[in-house]
Amino acid sequence: MLHRLGALLDPALFWEYRVILLKGLAVDGYVFLASATLAVLLAFAIAIARLGRNTLLRALATAYAEFFRNTPEYILLVWVYYVVPVLLGQLLATKVDISPYVASVLALGLAYSGFLSETVRAGILSVPRGQIEAALSLGLRRFQILQRIILPQALRRMLPEALNQFVSLFKATSFVSLVAVPDIMYQVSMIDTQEMRPIPLYTGAAVLYCVVIICASQSIQHLSERWRRRGWA
Repeated sequence: MLHRLGALLDPALFWEYRVILLKGLAVDGYVFLASATLAVLLAFAIAIARLGRNTLLRALATAYAEFFRNTPEYILLVWVYYVVPVLLGQLLATKVDISPYVASVLALGLAYSGFLSETVRAGILSVPRGQIEAALSLGLRRFQILQRIILPQALRRMLPEALNQFVSLFKATSFVSLVAVPDIMYQVSMIDTQEMRPIPLYTGAAVLYCVVIICASQSIQHLSERWRRRGWA
């Protein structure tokens, strides 16, 4: 029985296509970096808007964060890739196409900007109010206070949670094969149509994802422990 199980899980097939599969993993990395950059930029804008004094802007930012936090990444990806071009085509009276890469980055960036905006907001709120009042009494403008006092402290406090969000974002890149982005899962499915041996291929992909994610998680834990020892967190 062990021999039959070993034949089913034979890693030689995964190793045979290692170059193609590693290129697919690199595509996951590219999508992750682009969507993480978009998510961070949007998260800071939304978090600052939610903490602002403009009631309408604050309500819109809150609705944005709640919508994208509670919408599954799969639904967003399909909606951006298939629905948005149709809507834009109707509005502009012309054919609109969105590439799979752009759709993937937009969908994942929007989804995780909702999560990260809450992390950023919590980090900003963790800065003692007394420091802000002291800076105002010294005549500093609100933008100067945000830049010089709030963000340097908030970033250190929000970074451990933000890194956990980035790990989740990397795992979510496995969805992009649904819109034909040639990531590792797409490559596995293409190879499987030729070889008809899904078990070693999908098992190898799962192991590779686990190795990358476990290494990232251990690094996050190590950094968090260092911050706690230094009294930063």
